[in-house]
This record gives sequence, structure tokens and C-alpha cells, in this order.
Amino acid sequence: MRFEIRGENRLGITRDVVNVLTDQGLDLRTFEVTTHYIYADIPAIRPERFPLLSHALKRIPGISDIREIDRLPTERRRAHLHATLAALGDPVIAVDASGQIAQANPAAQTITGLSEKDLRDRDISFILNDTSIEDLRHSKFHLPEREVTLGGQTYLLQVEPIGHVDDGSDADDASPWGGVMVFHRAARLGRVITALQDRSHTEFDDIIGESRAMTRVKSQAKRLAAIDAPLLILGETGTGKELFARASHRASTRFDQPFLALNCAAMPEGLAESELFGYAAGAFTSARRGGKPGLLELADGGTLFLDEIGELTPYLQAKLLRVLQEGRFRRVGGTDEIGVDVRIISATNRDLEAMSHDGTFREDLYFRLNVLGITLPPLRDRIEDINDLAQFFIDRTAQQTERATPHLAQDALAWLTQHTWPGNVRELENTLFRAVALLDGNTLTARDLSDAATGTAQHTSESANTNLSDANTPVATPPHHPTDIITDALAAPDFATGMTMIEREMLTRLYPDYPSSRKLAERLGVSHTSIANKLRKYGIGS
Repeated sequence: MRFEIRGENRLGITRDVVNVLTDQGLDLRTFEVTTHYIYADIPAIRPERFPLLSHALKRIPGISDIREIDRLPTERRRAHLHATLAALGDPVIAVDASGQIAQANPAAQTITGLSEKDLRDRDISFILNDTSIEDLRHSKFHLPEREVTLGGQTYLLQVEPIGHVDDGSDADDASPWGGVMVFHRAARLGRVITALQDRSHTEFDDIIGESRAMTRVKSQAKRLAAIDAPLLILGETGTGKELFARASHRASTRFDQPFLALNCAAMPEGLAESELFGYAAGAFTSARRGGKPGLLELADGGTLFLDEIGELTPYLQAKLLRVLQEGRFRRVGGTDEIGVDVRIISATNRDLEAMSHDGTFREDLYFRLNVLGITLPPLRDRIEDINDLAQFFIDRTAQQTERATPHLAQDALAWLTQHTWPGNVRELENTLFRAVALLDGNTLTARDLSDAATGTAQHTSESANTNLSDANTPVATPPHHPTDIITDALAAPDFATGMTMIEREMLTRLYPDYPSSRKLAERLGVSHTSIANKLRKYGIGS
């Protein structure tokens, strides 16, 4: 029987309780003492005898109450700990200061194929060969995160020390009692990244647009989202391809798994390869110790969105094709095959079918990516949606700039519906952001929008909202002659605007002769990433 004794916090009260129990001839199994409480586990007490014992204990000065309990505090805490560890999907192993396994949760038992009884008191090196116990001991269980192999699977190992023993030395040099080793799967990290990056949980109903064109494409996308096959999203720049990709993921059977994205045009081939496929330990000089999982591993079980898929180099096209065919790949510099289950959603504003015919894009990869497909309508084909879109962007900009929401005048709405919007929704968003951010009054007029669209306020957009930094917002039409661009640059309101005009004109003139960001970067002797960002900024080549 287990029971709780409540009493005063006086010197000698615990001794008095023990004396009464001894006089009764009772054998204590467990005895716990805290302020105002004494807990005891005495198997020999029968229920009918408890009232007599309670009466004897209450005669002790300061004892106020005695009651039966189901568990002692230590037992309750241990049960809560076991329940918590069992609920964790990641393997967790606790070791003592010498590196002997003290506890292993069910996930660790499953991955090692051993019960906790079989694991307990064994050296950690019995199941983990990637990191030595000497590393753990010398670092006092303060190891940096590293990749290890447990049960034939790759994990990111996180080690945390447990307490310390006061050995008479300085606190900083005190030795820990042991450590807790948590093994994170890449896909679980992918779900964490997804949760941090996509707090909006975009669904099809959240996408603004009730026009006939948008209603039709949303209906089609909803049906295709439930089919677990590659999806290719086509559409001009700024039409919302990533929004549809996220909504398709949310409407799929993989909705509770990772959703990760890679812009294939935003980085050079080597960096894109390591981001997509990861790299093995020692793959290159600056590689992280133990290697690094790529987006394919992080998205395992979920969805990987590849934007600007048409910019993928032939080498990466071949590697991606193998993933789609076999579900397997090798990390950069690695030899081990890694299997993943990932749905690929890709997007482009280019004509992949024509590219596959002229040899600039692999035909077999095109067919693998285009199992399912949707084409998003440009804004000029859904004029009916402009009012709702404008109101949404105006409200959001007003919140971001901490000002009252301005009224959209009738001439402004007319201007919006008559504009051609070559940059589509993204251009509309940027134009309204600039117009609202610079507005002095409470009414947004056609003149305000016209000034924002022609670039007179262009210097405010990039610094005001980093979310719009990669937008393909068309600005003033570039002049046709060098003397015109220099004259206009000198007449610009400030030096930065003038340099922007020169930069835009130079890239516009060179792009036809060097029709890719990589070729243009080599011609100018600058980084590929910088040129790719500039081309997107000015809407060149899109």
C-alpha cells in the first residue's frame, strides 16, 4: 500500500514517523520526504489495518492528514517520462557518464531491433559506430550536431548533457551525469522547416479569384492534387505558380508531411546540386562534418516544389530523372544509395515541350514531370479578379506600413483594369505596394498608380518589403539608343535611379547574344546568382 502523510515542516517529524512504522513491525519498500509531505510504500499493510496505522501516525505532533495514493511522486514522474519518450517518433537514448546505455525509448528499440532490457548497460558503441564514446566524454556531452548512422539509417545526432556532479572543482569543469542522445530523421527536420516557412497553410479557397478562368483552373487543380503523381504547373511569370503548388500539397494525401521548394534558376549548378541532393562527409573542403541532407531527404514522404524547372542544367536533369524513375540517388561525393518517397511538383514559364524538341531539355524528363499538368491564366485573362486582388494588396500593405487603409478611387480601378500587366499578379502587387507606401492622402488615384508603375518610386520597393525582392516588375521601357539611356540616366532624380536605368539597358542589350543567366554572368565576369536576380528584377528573358 502507498500512502501520503501531510504535516508540519519541523525538525524530527520524519524520525517520529519512522519510529511509529518500526513499532508496528512494518517493512518499508520506498520512503520519500519533501516539505510538508512524507510518502511511503509498505506492501505488508492490508486495507483493514490502514485505519489503525493512520490513527497511530496522527498522534504524532504536527501530522494533519494521511491518505492512500496510487503512486509515489517518483513513480508518477517516471511514468510521465516514459510516456513522453514513447510519444516521440525520434530515437532517444540516455547514457551515463561512462557511456553505458541507461534508457532507450520505443523508437530507438525499433530502429536497433533490440529491447530496452537488451540495450541497457551496454556501451553506446555497441549500436553506434559513427561517433566514439571518447568524443562524448571529452566534450562532456557537448558535441556539435553531426550525421550518424543508426540501424542502417542516417540521422542528425543531437547530444545534451544531463546535470553534473560537484567534484569540488569549478562549476565550468564539473562532470555531467551523462547525456541524452536524440536522433533526428531528415524528414522530421523537413516538417519543422515547413512549419516555420509556411504558416499560412495556403489552400485553394485562399487563392483570390472568382473569374471563370480561375474557377476552372482551381477546380482542375483540386482534382489533380489528390492524385499522387508528378504535377507540372505552367504559366507566365507572376501568375501564382508557387501558391498553386502549396495548395496542391495541402489538398494531397501528403498534407501533413514536408513541403520544400527550390528555385532552379537562383543558384549555380554546384550549389543547386548540393541543395537538392545533399553532400557526403568530406565531399569538398568547406563541407560540414558528417555531411548534409539535401531537400530530397528533407522532403521524404512529402512534396518538393521545383520552380523554374526549365533552367535546370543537363547534368541535374539527368540526376533528377533517376529520382523520378527509381526513387533513389547519391549525395554529392557519396557512394551510398538513398531511397526517398517524394512527390515532385514543378513549374516554369517556358515552353518545355518545345525545349524537349530542340534538345535544351530532356524529353524523357519532360514526360516524367508532365504526368499531370495545369496552366495558370495571365491576369489579362481574368480582369474580373483585379478588384478583389487590389483590395487585398492594399489592405496588406496598409498593415505592413502601419497606416490607415486608403480608398481606391474609381479612376484608379479603371486604370488597373485597363493596364496590360505583363508581370501579372506579382506586378500588380508591387505596383500597389509602392503606391500605398508613398501615398500622402487617403485616396489612391490613377495618377498614384501610374507613377508607381513607371518606376518613379522604384527605390522604395526593395527596402520596404523583402518578400517582393524577386518580383519581375516591369519598370520604364528602356530607350532604344545608347545616347537616350545616358541622357535619361543623367536626368534621373538621383544617382541610384540613373545607375539602375543604365544597368537595365545593358542587360537588355546583351541578353539576346547571351540568352541565359549563366552565359551572361560569364560574359560580364560576375556571379551567376547576381545576374539571375537582376534578370528577374527587370523582367528580362521571362
